[in-house]
Amino acid sequence: MKTKKNKGETILSVIVILLAVIFFIPLYLAVINIFKTTDVIRSKPVSLPIPPTLDNIISVLTDPNVQIWKMYFNSLCITIFGAGICILVSAMAAYYLARRTDRGAKAMYVYFLFGLMVPYVIVYVPLVTMFSRLHIPLSLPTLIFVFVSGSISFSVFMFYAFIHTLPRDLEEAAIIDGAGQWTLFLRIVMPLIKPCTTTVAIFIGLSMWNDFLTPLLIGQIKTITVGIYTAIGPYASDWGSVFAYVMFATLPIAVTYVFAQKQFISGLTAGALKG
Repeated sequence: MKTKKNKGETILSVIVILLAVIFFIPLYLAVINIFKTTDVIRSKPVSLPIPPTLDNIISVLTDPNVQIWKMYFNSLCITIFGAGICILVSAMAAYYLARRTDRGAKAMYVYFLFGLMVPYVIVYVPLVTMFSRLHIPLSLPTLIFVFVSGSISFSVFMFYAFIHTLPRDLEEAAIIDGAGQWTLFLRIVMPLIKPCTTTVAIFIGLSMWNDFLTPLLIGQIKTITVGIYTAIGPYASDWGSVFAYVMFATLPIAVTYVFAQKQFISGLTAGALKG
């Protein structure tokens, strides 16, 4: 028995090590190629940067045609406002649907579920056509609205399942004490669904920050991920700048994870532990 158990642990360890190596290779290439010129990247993409150069980072930071700080501003606005609005609206909708038992509420919940089945890329053309006919400017607020509408189905699905597990005793006690609907929702329900809120914020926040096609195709808003595309030309690409953009795009996420890893882990495991 011990021999079989040891063999199983050895095989599992080997698989874990292989997966770690596979996931480490892209990170290794992204880090070392930041400090190499484009010619060296093309000829020796795996070699260490000897001697290293900071020209790629300096070029991205100082290029007046790029305006990386504006890209950061756009990405932060989309992520913060988009995720915040989506969480608030989705939590209210999910609470209403979870506490109602009539057919209308069930039909509305099914409607949100259908939103999960629609590939997001097929709505780009109808959205742009609708905005054009309604004379809606393709600006940053419009893009935030698009992100919210694209994430609300997933958010409602998550909140609905979590709220269904909450006991109604606290809500009934608050109603007896004279609490209104807003007080009940903000002071009783929202603190109880904090683990789910963290999970939803992680998923939709990362999807909004990392999204490339939506800001590029709708309004052509320059975000930090779109900046990577600006370094890729039709005939030649500045790979040094590409890797520098990749670093700037992933650095805020990495820093956020380092300082909030406990919240990330608790939020991601909340759904599994709740059942």
